[in-house]
Amino acid sequence: MEQIKGPVNDTIPHFYLPHHSVFKETSTTTKTRVVFDASCKSASGYSLNDTLLVGPVVQRDLLSIVIKFRIHPVVIVADIEKMYRLVHPDDQSFQRILWRSSPDDPISTYQLKTVTYGTSSAPYLVTKTLQQLANDYGGSDFHAVRSLREDFYVDDLLTGAADVESVIKLRRELSAMLSTAGFPLKKWASNATEVLEDVPPEDLAILPYRSLQDEQAVSTLGLVWEPKSDTLRFNVHLPLPSAVLTKRKVMSYIARIFDPLGLVGPTISKAKLFMQRLWALKHNGQSWDWDTPLPLKLQEEWKQFHSTLNLLSEARIP
Repeated sequence: MEQIKGPVNDTIPHFYLPHHSVFKETSTTTKTRVVFDASCKSASGYSLNDTLLVGPVVQRDLLSIVIKFRIHPVVIVADIEKMYRLVHPDDQSFQRILWRSSPDDPISTYQLKTVTYGTSSAPYLVTKTLQQLANDYGGSDFHAVRSLREDFYVDDLLTGAADVESVIKLRRELSAMLSTAGFPLKKWASNATEVLEDVPPEDLAILPYRSLQDEQAVSTLGLVWEPKSDTLRFNVHLPLPSAVLTKRKVMSYIARIFDPLGLVGPTISKAKLFMQRLWALKHNGQSWDWDTPLPLKLQEEWKQFHSTLNLLSEARIP
């Protein structure tokens, strides 16, 4: 971003993005992220997202990508560093923020210069860029181009091949293709150490596992792949249930159980059956309010079930 020097011209079309920080202790790289709220309505009654075209979905869904990932005997994962690139200067006024480093400083106005996560068009813009890059290389190596089209979920690569030599070749070709567009691949991991022998240490994943969770979802939990043992497991960090449970609280706990492959379907089904009962609850003939304490019997039933959910962390799937 860059600071707007001198008087700020608010007579031109513009938008100020509210923002706040989110802390993610389980992240191996960025513990603190800034979230921009492009859905916040301005004095006009419209938000920035209300005025943007969203664009179609051009990548495969997460389920398809993870299932395909498990087919390959030798696999690699990585992600694109700094996926979101520059926005045209004419549009940067729609990404203004107010900021000061200290409460003693005057408030300054800045403009974000890159595509902002939180705007409704961002997912399409970045995924379409990868698809276009694949089209530009359409006449070259088929395996790498197909991987570029089919094996990315936003900026995450999950791919592989039948043997080590093929995966090394695929890794090098993908890296070369993406580097031409300013998309360096980082945080590499593989279930075969030979695949990564010539990768610089700073480009390897810091921890010996790689999160496969969907980051555009609300869940903070994800499926985890352990390269050394080549197994999948669940990373469950549910807080203790509140002393007083409401419908809103229970729904938030259920939403944290992330299972794209349906591997713990019986557990999630039980949680959803409980959720159905909450939807059917009535109070004075009306639907149960989101923040009204649940009947004690239901509170105790959920707490007993909740106490077992962390056991999901012990599951291992080959």
